[in-house]
This record gives sequence, C-alpha cells and structure tokens, in this order.
Amino acid sequence: MGAVKLWITDIDGTILDETNVFSKRMLETIEKVKKTDTKMVLATGRMFDGADGVRKFLGLDTPVVCYQGAMVRQGGKILHQSPVKKELARDVIEVLRKKGIHTNLYNNDELIVEDDNKEIMRDYCQGRFVTYRAVKSFDEIELKSVHKLLAVVYDEDKMQELIKDMTERYKDVLCIVRSNKYYMEITDPNATKGAALNFLKDYWGIKKEEVLATGDQDNDYEMLKNAGIKIAMKNASKKLKEIADEICPDVKEDGVCEIIERYVLCG
Repeated sequence: MGAVKLWITDIDGTILDETNVFSKRMLETIEKVKKTDTKMVLATGRMFDGADGVRKFLGLDTPVVCYQGAMVRQGGKILHQSPVKKELARDVIEVLRKKGIHTNLYNNDELIVEDDNKEIMRDYCQGRFVTYRAVKSFDEIELKSVHKLLAVVYDEDKMQELIKDMTERYKDVLCIVRSNKYYMEITDPNATKGAALNFLKDYWGIKKEEVLATGDQDNDYEMLKNAGIKIAMKNASKKLKEIADEICPDVKEDGVCEIIERYVLCG
C-alpha cells in the first residue's frame, strides 16, 4: 500500500459528535496530520460558511467540499460546483410544501426558510457557524445558485416514506440522500461527495489508491466508493458499512483517530 496523500472526511458523526465539540484526542490527531505531507479535506453537507468555519477552527489550508459536493471552494474562489436547476428547485419546494415538510433552501450561499420553526432551526444551526433568514414564502426569493435543499423530518416512518417518494419522483434528475437521522438532502445528480473527490484527485494529481475516506452516512457512499481506503464508522449506516474496507469504533470513541494513527501517522 502506498502513502496516503489525501484524507477526505465527513464532519458530523465522523470526526465530530452531536455535542459539536471536538475531542482533545481528535484535535491532537489533526494537528499531527497537518505536519505530514497528507492533505486533509472536509467533505460535508453543511453550507460553505458552516464548512469553512470548521476548516478555520482546525487551521486547515485546503478547500472544503460543501453542500454534499455541490461546491468545492477555497476562500472566495469556487473551484467546482453543480447547483440544482432552478425549475427543479421550484418543483421540490412546492412538493415539500404540500407535504408539510420543513425545508431549508440554500440559495446563493444563504440559508433561507419559510417555516421559522425555532426548535428545528436552533438544533440545525447550533455549533454550525451558520445563520438563517426567514421569509413569508420561498416564492418571493429569486433563485440564483441553489446548491441544495434539505428536508427535516423527525418521524422515522415518515422519513422513509418521503425518501421513497422523492427518489421515485426525481429519478435521474436529482440526488436524494439521507445525511442524518432527521435530514434528507436534495442536490443535483452531479453534486456528490464522490464527484467532488474525483475533482480534487484530478486537481492535485492524486491516485485513487492514495486516498483515505472516512464517513458515517449514505451521503458518504460515493466518496468512499471513489477512495482507495474506505472507512465507515461503527455508527455508520448499513449501506455505507457494506462497501467499507474497515469499520472503526464509534465517533464518541474517536474511532477515526485509530485509523489515522495507523494509515497516516504510522511512519
């Protein structure tokens, strides 16, 4: 096995648990990685500000993969992007509205909601370096660059039903994926963490076998599939575990640290 030149990782549920506080061990491990020749890249469903806030906190100098892969950005420079077509975004908004589903709209790097549910938005924004704007109706918003929409559902049966319905309705035209127990993400079909990873591999001239990927949910599937070393968390989804080369301990046990110590910091 060759040296790992790129470690690409999901944030929530992988290197950061629901407390949104990095453990001492995780911070120490990342500091060690920064002193190696291995690049560390964050790949997340978070919007750019939320992803870049974590990057800055960790002191990384690499681009971030945000909006589930719909954007790869470094500072003010967008390196790669795949926004949702405007007419499809309008259709999704109307469908979710009729179903009574709380929807987050990510338009032109702004988080907008028309249902200002304080509990939902407090849970979502806490520790994520993001703010939001509430409007009476999404219909009054000029859609510019819609990098994703997010549906929030707290009932498991209703979530499963919604995923099935939306997947069938938008087959081949939108990517419908679960990123969290309560979150369903809607992006362009080309906006996946895997596509973003492939862009970065070409951008830096890195081979698949030189990439280590760590994740925990279905939205990390394409990312792991396009990496040489595929690591799923113990707390990962069944789908992700099925393609993993290895399953590491739970996020609460800093499972990723074991992997990095073995594959990146080993020599």
